[in-house]
Amino acid sequence: MTYSENYHKQLQRLYRILQDGQKGYAEAAEHVKSSDLKALFEKIAAEREVLASQMGSKMAEFGYDPDGHDDALGVLHRGWMSLKASMISNTDQNILESCRNGDQAALDAFDDVLQGEILYDTELKSFLMEPRLKINETFVDLDKRYFDMFKKDPSL
Repeated sequence: MTYSENYHKQLQRLYRILQDGQKGYAEAAEHVKSSDLKALFEKIAAEREVLASQMGSKMAEFGYDPDGHDDALGVLHRGWMSLKASMISNTDQNILESCRNGDQAALDAFDDVLQGEILYDTELKSFLMEPRLKINETFVDLDKRYFDMFKKDPSL
């Protein structure tokens, strides 16, 4: 099957988002105080690195170069994580919230792509569902952890 330039841009966007997630989680792991969160963020960063690598390989199968322009959404998330970390005290809850929000943006991007023309390509749709489901699992876990922290100290 031949893939359009539109597919290339969409896959490149998701590739950048996966790379961004890896960098964001690695950065978050460096700033949290909780050893549990540090280990979790390091694990998620490694998972995102694998997902990005798989996406890059899939793009190469189609003859696409994954390293092209920088996706605005990815740059925004990376910058937002840095901005939030520098402006707000580096509490674990703030960092957890940033990661959670980053994953929500990633889910929105995957959903956007999966609702487009790619929806009709069952092989590609199936491939894209794996990272989307992994990000969703992470989001649900982070969401639970975030609200558990909030329940322990509602003043946060």
